[in-house]
Amino acid sequence: MGCDIHLHIEVKLFNKWEHYSCPNILRNYKLFAKMAGVRNDVDTSIEPISKPKGLEYLDDLTTITKFNLDRWKGDAHSCSWLNKEEIAELSAWLLQLEGSRMDNDLEWGFLKCYLFGNSFGGIVNYPEDVPPGVSDVRFIFWFDN
Repeated sequence: MGCDIHLHIEVKLFNKWEHYSCPNILRNYKLFAKMAGVRNDVDTSIEPISKPKGLEYLDDLTTITKFNLDRWKGDAHSCSWLNKEEIAELSAWLLQLEGSRMDNDLEWGFLKCYLFGNSFGGIVNYPEDVPPGVSDVRFIFWFDN
């Protein structure tokens, strides 16, 4: 049985979390292993950025993210989130993988959406390029089998 990810990108805009995107991410167990240790039996040398943190104590999820999470109740597992520094770390790790830069680019190769440029590391590495009013970004995600 396969494992899929459900990821929601949220941005903090004028001090309120807003839903930005829900990209369709193709099954990639190396990516899952790096993000949260999920399906880490593919390459046990991959050190997860974070073990699943859960979403119970995040009381500021956007309505769209909560709505989609509730639809997966019972089937959702390994719920977690990555902050902007962890997203930048994930982006840098992906660019080190074998293959073309575009295939391993977080925005273009995996998420198929654009936010601030520089592979989602932009908000950390190039804060001067972030639009006024935007102060943070996070990935909220869970898996299903």
